[in-house]
Amino acid sequence: MEIRGRAYRICASVTGKDEQAIARAALAAEELGVDLVELRLDSVEGLDREKVRSVFRMTAGLGVPRIATVMPSSIFGRFSGRPKERAELLLEAASHADYVDLGAEILGEVDWLLERVSRRSKVILSWHANRMLTVQEMKEFARSRQGCSVYKIAMPARSVADNLVALEGCLALEGVKRVVFCYGRDGVPSRVLSPLFGAEWAYAALRKGEETAPGQVDVETLKRIREAFA
Repeated sequence: MEIRGRAYRICASVTGKDEQAIARAALAAEELGVDLVELRLDSVEGLDREKVRSVFRMTAGLGVPRIATVMPSSIFGRFSGRPKERAELLLEAASHADYVDLGAEILGEVDWLLERVSRRSKVILSWHANRMLTVQEMKEFARSRQGCSVYKIAMPARSVADNLVALEGCLALEGVKRVVFCYGRDGVPSRVLSPLFGAEWAYAALRKGEETAPGQVDVETLKRIREAFA
């Protein structure tokens, strides 16, 4: 859907304790009319390369792009293995996914990952900051690793006013594909409004109570908000 000349796309972030559960969640998200699905592979118990392949076999019929994510426990995820183990899982996912989310934190520990993943899939380079960033820092991040398909920046909102910084940064990154927002209870405004400021999509929970990050809005609520903007 386009609103005031900008595309407003919704990406459902889905989880599941096993391959079947996450595949069912992805199908349910598509049935709700989302534009993309983020497969939170870190939610699959005992995740290994075969289970990664299994998830993508089971979701091969989806009619929307699939984003592969393996989030560590330090960033709202459930993966507790070593960086190299995480890197191998992401590399496997890159052979099947439309996008692979690579956290900036892992690239400093596994220097070969970005180059090898980018040969197989589009890369979302993400920075989950533990503080609010300046607009200049956001620009420098997007310049630091050129050639990625999307640059994602998530920051903790300490007040509602922090959303203005996120939205200003999103506008300032005109010319590159990006997703910029605040997380946490006070970060809801930038999650909802960011596509109107140039973000490629807004992340949403499949249902209320199934949020994968603090402040995430569920798909149905976000769809109603999107309709209200149209």
